[in-house]
Amino acid sequence: MRGNARVKRQEVESEDGWTVITHGLSNVSIDSKSKKEVAGALPTRTVKDLTAAKLLVEFKRLQERWRDSAVATQIAELAQDKKWHVGEALCIGIGSFSRDWEHRWRSLWQLVLFVDIVWHLNKSDGSKVWMYAQDPAFTALDIAFLELLDVTAVQANIETRMTPQTFVYSPFVDWYILLPNFLGGYDPVLYVGNEILDDYTLYAQGEDKREKLEMCNNFGKAFLQGRQSIKITSFEEHAHALEGIRVYWKPTTTDQTTKDPPI
Repeated sequence: MRGNARVKRQEVESEDGWTVITHGLSNVSIDSKSKKEVAGALPTRTVKDLTAAKLLVEFKRLQERWRDSAVATQIAELAQDKKWHVGEALCIGIGSFSRDWEHRWRSLWQLVLFVDIVWHLNKSDGSKVWMYAQDPAFTALDIAFLELLDVTAVQANIETRMTPQTFVYSPFVDWYILLPNFLGGYDPVLYVGNEILDDYTLYAQGEDKREKLEMCNNFGKAFLQGRQSIKITSFEEHAHALEGIRVYWKPTTTDQTTKDPPI
């Protein structure tokens, strides 16, 4: 959730009964519920003739473009400076890479960021960081593609893998899902995703959100305690893929204060 003006959201239903919320710019996964007809349902078709191998080719092309971006430079400098020690990386709510809809390119760019951060973590720490991903929008093709990147797709309960040495990556999962399910009560060393607030009152529209407001405010306050953060700089290759995403970490005694990049 971004602190600025919100774009219009629409709820759609995925094949397995999970609700997916589209922000125009993004989608997030929330709790399972019974299937029902919802306007604008998640597309069931995958891109014609697409294979896991072809997806990998697309991904590597994006990686080539990524290497020259300001965001790639920012991440490299952060990783070198902070030297986070991470054992596992959890990617939550990134969306489908193969379904025949406009969001798949946004999801691929977000995956490029995830994989890039893990590459730097492996390089700095010298040990393997295990990667996992969960999203009900994943197709069999998505899962096969992720396997080629050494990312294990899990169907549920990815949060049970979380430890204090976890990197949590959750691009655009909404606050009333993210905090109760994936951040509240956990203490990951590194989190990259939506901005975390200590008061969501302005965004608690609807009974389901109001019911979780006090709990989420408490989780947000606790999470922000003792953490530093920086906003991901503007990404010229895709206007919306990384917009509003922040990096949060627990500083060490030698950490210098890190400031947001200029707008």
